[in-house]
Amino acid sequence: MSVLWQRVRGWRGSIPGGSVGLRLAVMAIIDAVGTGAFLAVSVPFITRSVHLSEGTLGLGLTLSAAIALGTAIPIGVLADRIGPKKVLVGVSLWRCACFVVYPLVQNLWQFLTVVCLLGLVDKAAAPMEQALVGQATATEDRVRVVAILRSLRNVGFTVGALLGGIGLLIDTRAGYSVILLVNAASFAVLASLAARLPVLSAPAKSLRRRFSVSVLRDGSFLSFTGINAVLTMHMTLLSIGIPLWIVKHTDVSSALISPLVAVNTVLAVVLQVRASRGTDTIAGAARALVWAGISLALCCLLLVAAPKLPVVLAVGVLLLAMVALTGGELFQSAGGWGGSYLLAVPGQEGVYLSVFWLGVAVQQIAAPVLVSLVVTTGTTGWVVLAALFAVCGLAAPGIGRWAQSRADSRPRPDTSLAEAT
Repeated sequence: MSVLWQRVRGWRGSIPGGSVGLRLAVMAIIDAVGTGAFLAVSVPFITRSVHLSEGTLGLGLTLSAAIALGTAIPIGVLADRIGPKKVLVGVSLWRCACFVVYPLVQNLWQFLTVVCLLGLVDKAAAPMEQALVGQATATEDRVRVVAILRSLRNVGFTVGALLGGIGLLIDTRAGYSVILLVNAASFAVLASLAARLPVLSAPAKSLRRRFSVSVLRDGSFLSFTGINAVLTMHMTLLSIGIPLWIVKHTDVSSALISPLVAVNTVLAVVLQVRASRGTDTIAGAARALVWAGISLALCCLLLVAAPKLPVVLAVGVLLLAMVALTGGELFQSAGGWGGSYLLAVPGQEGVYLSVFWLGVAVQQIAAPVLVSLVVTTGTTGWVVLAALFAVCGLAAPGIGRWAQSRADSRPRPDTSLAEAT
């Protein structure tokens, strides 16, 4: 860990926000390492040590996801009342407690209880972290900071997966339990660091205002959230769509899947910050989503061509498809972050960002079914999906102008109370 800390300190000059940016970077890495380690051992622990079936595991995760969808907006409203920092600390401590008892799970009902308790806060962490970045860094730096944090998270996930691999090699309940407790410890450290993080802006007025879910009546923001959610299907294409397509519809060896995923990871780490440039305006964020839609559409069309080509050419086309997919991922992430910050009503960032991330969560539930259907139908399915990506991307500028007009007509919040404090 000391080596990792020294490496992060070396990034200090390139991370906006000085010591605050550095603390956010450390938080991101610790969180990602713990989560990556957990993901590596979660399924083997439940199936081999607890002896539950894959179907039961799926049932538990589905129940957890359903609960998470129901609690995301209320937690966002709470964040607007008491501040995202306090909510993130509470969420982290809650997850820490759940993972402390996770290794003690012995049967179905205990497993369901733990994962459902985790589900209560599962979709709250991401919007709270984004809202906290917005409060802890200058307005002009926040998208770049989020981009840097995402790059660091990719590194952290890789380190965590390697750490989880140790548990897989040991392949005993004790080995898995240690990894689960490492994840619990990561949340305890995250809560401690978040609690001491200074914020630049926390309007006192928001502490007195009434609960509001006016975001559900904000058509421009919901439209932006919807097209962004569709474009986040790049995650499912990476994890399910491209591997299934290679295995079932091409003559290329399945051994190519791992190198392609590695290409995605490396490009995401290296280029995410560059892709975020210019997304600190509504027009810039919309432009990034246009490029995301075009890139993902190109990826789909390249995948259509792969089965018709000799193996060597097919490998080259699949590589280009992965590059296009990664471009879509980078532009979507940057445009989504910038737009969600800019379109959120001042003082209601918690609930707005919760709804924004809720769109991503819905996609994560629905996309596997849709992508599997696309793979099954073949060329027609890929062409339709390409058209969907293109339409969503090209719709972004119009939605941006709509949102901008709503924002311009919105009364300016009274910040005198916040300034006085």
